[in-house]
Amino acid sequence: MENIIYRKNFLFENLNEEFENIIEKIKGEKLNKKFEQFLIYVIGEIFDNIKEHSKAKEIITKIIKKEKKLNLYVYDNGIGFRNSYISKNIIPKDDKTAIEFALSGLSTKNLKERGYGLFSIRRLVEYLNGKMIIKSGKASAIITRNKIQFKETLFKKGVEILIEVPIKGIDIYKILKWK
Repeated sequence: MENIIYRKNFLFENLNEEFENIIEKIKGEKLNKKFEQFLIYVIGEIFDNIKEHSKAKEIITKIIKKEKKLNLYVYDNGIGFRNSYISKNIIPKDDKTAIEFALSGLSTKNLKERGYGLFSIRRLVEYLNGKMIIKSGKASAIITRNKIQFKETLFKKGVEILIEVPIKGIDIYKILKWK
C-alpha cells in the first residue's frame, strides 16, 4: 500500500515555509525517530543546495511511503550542477563530471571547503542499502552501495534527485562522523 506523506509543487520563495510543512508531515507519520531525523536531515541538505546553488524558480517534492520503504523525490528547475560550478569558475568537462564533483564533496563556496550535502546523503543512503538517482544536464547517476553507474540522458533543466531507502533506524551522527 502506498501512503503519500507529502506532494507539492511550490515556488522558490516558499522553500523555507515548505520545509517546515514537510517536517510537520514527517513528524505526523510516527516513523522511527532516528529514521525521521535522517529524512529531515536529507531534505534539509537538498533544500540548502537548492537555495545556495540552483537559481531555481520552482521545486517539486514528493515523499511516498510504500510498505517498509520510503521514496523521496526532489526536482528543481534551476541551472544544474555544471552551470553552478561554472558560475564559481570551477569548470567540469561535462555534466557527468559535475555530478562526480558534487558526490565527492567539492564545494562551490571556497576551494578549501568541502561540500557535505550530497556527499553525506550518499553515505547515508549507501549505509541503508538504498538507492539514489541524480539527474542533471545530460547525465544521470545511479548510486547503490559502493557503486555509481553513470548514463547519458536527455534530461530537462535543473536537478532531479530520487532516493529510495528502507525505513529503519539509523544514527546519522555516528555514520557522518567526520575525520
